[in-house]
Amino acid sequence: MNVPPRILVVEDNTVLAEVLRLNLHRAGFEVTVASNGALALKRLQEHGFELLITDFQMPGIDGGELCQRVRRELHMQELPILMCTAKGLEIQVDQLKSELGLSRIVFKPFSMRDIVRSARELTAAQPIVAQI
Repeated sequence: MNVPPRILVVEDNTVLAEVLRLNLHRAGFEVTVASNGALALKRLQEHGFELLITDFQMPGIDGGELCQRVRRELHMQELPILMCTAKGLEIQVDQLKSELGLSRIVFKPFSMRDIVRSARELTAAQPIVAQI
């Protein structure tokens, strides 16, 4: 029996989080949603995931800090990270990808088809990142 790839979605907008969860679930993924960065760190410590999808702007631990902590504190260097941001005109994409260890950045508003396609590409042949 095939186990569906597990994705952690970190989004403080509850409507967008539910839209992401629903579309990714329909595409065959097992999806966990965290409403903030602190909760995301806890979920990452508790479960193995093949992909992290995170918003950039969130209260408390924002997406940038979350990614840094995933790499530095949780030592999850291989976990693919897809960042969603509305700051497309304000960020240096290549610099941000390099600094935060991002696999991909998508700009809001985005197509759910693009998110699902990206999720499939980034989870293809990815091992589950084990719990600490």
